[in-house]
Amino acid sequence: MRAKDTEAIDGWQRCFIALSPDPETRDVLSAIPVSTRARRVPYEQLHLTVTFIGALTGEQGGALAAALAEHSVPLRPTPVTHVEHWPNAARPRLTVATLAMTDEFTKLDWQVRSLMIEHGLQVDARAVRPHITLARFGRDAGPVEHVAHTPLNLLAYFESLILYSSTLARHGARYRALATTSLR
Repeated sequence: MRAKDTEAIDGWQRCFIALSPDPETRDVLSAIPVSTRARRVPYEQLHLTVTFIGALTGEQGGALAAALAEHSVPLRPTPVTHVEHWPNAARPRLTVATLAMTDEFTKLDWQVRSLMIEHGLQVDARAVRPHITLARFGRDAGPVEHVAHTPLNLLAYFESLILYSSTLARHGARYRALATTSLR
């Protein structure tokens, strides 16, 4: 995993580890219709969050990036199962594409959590729910039409595992890749 200028980054904020879909998967996900009242996630920011971390020092980030690179394994194409509103259509906050919880995701989750523990980092206690956020709703969006929970017949391909930092901005979070490792 290449750490991007780890010496120059003084304390990485709002960090998380995510899988980056390949361009063809991004193209298909970007074409899925979303409510006109939602703000679509920009094409280049589509990702599947593996775990949230929080703040890191440059040293911690560099060490974690190196460990992730040593233990990374390619993922097979993963079925995208549904498009849903979370938490529900009556009070939507997100439109997401959910993915099947494969043995590979379970292994990746366990591997990342183990590496974080080995590096003295706090582990997010939430269970992994593989999904890619397609759009976000404002707090007062109100109910939206229910999205059919029918299979999409789509396979998601992931090309890299990325350590990101997130910066909150007026029009949504912006992500910066701090370190990247190829899964190919």
